[in-house]
Amino acid sequence: LKGYEKLNYKNNSPDKLPFIWFHIWPNAYKNDSTAFAKQAGSESRFARSDSLNRGFIDSLNFTVNGEKINWEYHPEWIDVVKLNLKSPLNPGESISIETPFFVKIPKVFSRLGHTGQHYEMTQWYPKPAVYDHKGWHPMPYLNQGEFYSEFGTFDVKITLPQDYRIMATGDIIGGDDEYNWLDSLAAVTDSINQLPADDFKIWLESHKKVVKIDSDSSVSSEMKTIHFHQENVHDFAWFADKKWLVQKGKLSLADSTRDVTLWSFYLPKNAEMWKNSIEYLHDSGYWYSRYYGDYPYNHITAVDGDLSAGGGMEYPNITVIASMPSKQMLEMVIMHEVGHNWFYGILGSNERYHTWMDEGLNQYSCIRYWQDKYNDENERFVIIPFIQDNLGIAKNLKFSWFEYFQYLSLIHI
Repeated sequence: LKGYEKLNYKNNSPDKLPFIWFHIWPNAYKNDSTAFAKQAGSESRFARSDSLNRGFIDSLNFTVNGEKINWEYHPEWIDVVKLNLKSPLNPGESISIETPFFVKIPKVFSRLGHTGQHYEMTQWYPKPAVYDHKGWHPMPYLNQGEFYSEFGTFDVKITLPQDYRIMATGDIIGGDDEYNWLDSLAAVTDSINQLPADDFKIWLESHKKVVKIDSDSSVSSEMKTIHFHQENVHDFAWFADKKWLVQKGKLSLADSTRDVTLWSFYLPKNAEMWKNSIEYLHDSGYWYSRYYGDYPYNHITAVDGDLSAGGGMEYPNITVIASMPSKQMLEMVIMHEVGHNWFYGILGSNERYHTWMDEGLNQYSCIRYWQDKYNDENERFVIIPFIQDNLGIAKNLKFSWFEYFQYLSLIHI
């Protein structure tokens, strides 16, 4: 990936800033000495991988207000750098920071990466660390351990082959052609989902074979540039795949003043699992909006991904979901990741240090969602269908019991 970043940075603090810390997290995948590699351990897939499958970021050339500056790596972490300003940035003042950058996209070992021609572009660009009342918060990328990032307005233009489905944080600007194409793909998916059960099964089996054979086929030589825009968020992620099926839906917020567009993108081999994904997105946005205030953005999107850092990962407007063993687990993970648009998204807490404000509040809300949607009579939660349905073990497991058991298994006395 070749990129160019222009950043307008304003000092909203009461302090003078002689330097600015930046995260360049793709370097987490560069060698065995990074904080990510050490946390993953010597037996991890990353530790056993070769350099061709690893990643990094380079070609950085920072300028401030058009003038080159000196910058240096953090003494401990190669995925954090310090920009030394020629003169301190005073409170209320702004500067323009620019740099080209090049990312060697790793194989998916955690969150950023690709599998063949499937792309999950997260924590992929140079971004400033947070400066708050406690000072700077430079931190390395970790597989287990989340983030704390600055709010801002994002204008991102992505150029990629024309046959890719792509979705990201923010709205597509001037994107009538792209939206019309996605609408046409959604219509095809709707027709597939309306097939009789036997015909749907035949279609599913045939497309499992096609995807397996054709997963690394050549891409279109024609390119397109998609422009995304989003205000008041603290991260930007995008995802692209040529094979995804597309579904579209709508959530009407309680005040009835506007609608939120719902998108789900998933591989044909997972069509049965994801068939009701728009319902899960709708109900997640509906219940969280009732609990904590209306969802403030224009779309909620879930994509079928390959990440290795847990079952799902949230970004503003969009979440990536790993392979799930049951439809109820898929709903649970979509619900949980959509919920992060409130905790951490709107709240903006420091997840690395105050996890309870993020995962804790969000998971409590998930239990509340499940009980409100399904009520006590229908709260049965299926994790592994074979064990629960065929063997009868934990057949009547409730979602709240599952969550409390998880909690008890993790706490330390």
